[in-house]
Amino acid sequence: MTILNRRHLLAFTALAAGGLALPGLGLPAFAMPPGFQDYNKDKFPALLSGSKPVLVHVHADWCPVCVRQSKAFEELAGSADFAKFTAVQVNFDMDKDFREAHKVNNQSVILVFRGGKEVARVGGVSDKAKIAEFLAKALQASA
Repeated sequence: MTILNRRHLLAFTALAAGGLALPGLGLPAFAMPPGFQDYNKDKFPALLSGSKPVLVHVHADWCPVCVRQSKAFEELAGSADFAKFTAVQVNFDMDKDFREAHKVNNQSVILVFRGGKEVARVGGVSDKAKIAEFLAKALQASA
């Protein structure tokens, strides 16, 4: 008998409601929003020392809030503020080293780094206007 945990139930519910990917079952994962790159443990320090602030989205394919955040980022990808960031997507389930190093306990967290230091963080926000406001404020805080 298989016991389902909360993540399994969320994934199956989301799949039935609209086609979310189920990692490990051969179904395609969501595409990364435009302008984002996958987190790479070896390359991340160089991004942090770059001239642009680094926007990090801690994402999980099974997370409905993360999916809505990704859709908001797709819509924001062409904005002037978004272009000022280097954007990275961290896989909540696979990039444990990032989560531990930056004390991220939940998926759907958005962080901004400038000069190697975290300058802004928000979690669970999926409204496009609120994400855009967060990015604008993070740019001011990191200037």
